[in-house]
Amino acid sequence: MIQTHQQADQPCSECTQKLGLKERGLRGVTPVRFNAAGWYRGELRREILRLKLNQDLSVLKAITFALQRSLPAKALLVPIPSWKTQKRANPLPALICQSLGRNTKTLLKRCRPTVGQHHLSRRQRLVNMQSAFAIYPDQPPWRISETPIWIVDDILTSGATAQEALGTLKSAGLDVRGLICLGRTP
Repeated sequence: MIQTHQQADQPCSECTQKLGLKERGLRGVTPVRFNAAGWYRGELRREILRLKLNQDLSVLKAITFALQRSLPAKALLVPIPSWKTQKRANPLPALICQSLGRNTKTLLKRCRPTVGQHHLSRRQRLVNMQSAFAIYPDQPPWRISETPIWIVDDILTSGATAQEALGTLKSAGLDVRGLICLGRTP
């Protein structure tokens, strides 16, 4: 279990090493521009799975410590919504936003249910996510069109969900910079 420093909300050096967290986060541009806390494997994978159940914000703040420092102060975070009912939905995107301490806005909604993607190929995931998102009609995007937006999800795998969410926001004229996530699959 990850431990945090009392005053800094950051993991100790032993936990940083054990979880494979990167000092400045893990960054990349494929399949979308992203910042992740680390590779989704080993202890970090186990901790992310535990967080879905116990939702420990102090642990999440420690894991996202490097991500918080890499985000612009004026960044607007947009969590990727789940297609599941609220009771069964993945709580992590909204909790990640909370742990990062930036302005957050729910701009995206799911237009239709999608198939669970864990057994799908990359091509199948891309097809599965087509037209899955829309902008909430009560969220006028023109009011925030100048604000740099980062979408937020827990894990980046094939990038199908992120690409569809980014495309939906960009088609509304928003300045979307990339994805913030806890883990990137190797």
